[in-house]
Amino acid sequence: ILPEGERGFNVAFWNVGSLRATLDKRSELLEKLVESTSRPEVIFLAEHKLQPGDALQTAEKDLFKLLPGYRAIWNCAEKKGYSGVVALLKEEVLGAMRPSSMKNKSVEVSTPEESLDRFEIKSCHRGLGIPPLAEEYNREGRVITLNFEKPNLYVVVAYVPNSGAGLKRIDYRLDTWERDMRAYIAKLEEEKPVAYLGDMNVAHLDEDIWNPDAKHLEKNAGTTTRERNAFSAMLDGGLVDGFRYFHPSVKGNYTFWSIRARNRPHNRGLRLDYTLVSESMVNGASPVQLADAYIVGDVCADFGDHCPVAMTVKY
Repeated sequence: ILPEGERGFNVAFWNVGSLRATLDKRSELLEKLVESTSRPEVIFLAEHKLQPGDALQTAEKDLFKLLPGYRAIWNCAEKKGYSGVVALLKEEVLGAMRPSSMKNKSVEVSTPEESLDRFEIKSCHRGLGIPPLAEEYNREGRVITLNFEKPNLYVVVAYVPNSGAGLKRIDYRLDTWERDMRAYIAKLEEEKPVAYLGDMNVAHLDEDIWNPDAKHLEKNAGTTTRERNAFSAMLDGGLVDGFRYFHPSVKGNYTFWSIRARNRPHNRGLRLDYTLVSESMVNGASPVQLADAYIVGDVCADFGDHCPVAMTVKY
């Protein structure tokens, strides 16, 4: 609960690992997510695995039936059944939109006039970079950037490329994606603070790994020293790990558990999903400040996969 006179803005993120399957088999978890995060102004869902067409339109219709009062902005991979992120924004934040092609990387957005005393969205962009960089990851539907005037910040969501089996994509992920995302965030921060949320596909600290002494970690995507050091470099560039800001040394707080190994009942997990914010959002330098960042651990399939993370900013 925020002090009188301060406004709150809630943002949640969840890698659903197939939106269609979540709607068909675990729809109650989407409802629980909304309840557990104070019906957030923005909900990001990653790995929706949908492409423009009838299946996406049907999923959107089912989603709005389940979660009335939201509008959607999609970014989809070119490859069928792969990746993709969607931003769900409350109707008070995002007014009705004109139909437009998914190929349009800039989305025409506005806030309803009656809500302008509390919220104002200025622009929305699909892809990493404005305009998007001509890179492979921008054909995979991984990034959406929301530019708000109220609260005055950028909110970026990303489904970070996994380094893959046998670490076959680790060089691309670290040398291209990480380089470009650091530069992109730094460019946005020249204008205003940035909140960067998503499945970062890395467990940063030993406290973020259930078995930090295991010898196989250097062979597994998300737990190699190279990936963890790259995440440190992102933080050294001026971002703060919101969860660790409030809980610097806690252990056993994870956001991912292997389904194959049925690890969730034993809490053998990794923290792969994050809410990062500009340093100015925790040191008082910005009028927009981080009020909370947390893991929504009770929203997850019984045997594992990802659970959501969320944050509240005050302004």
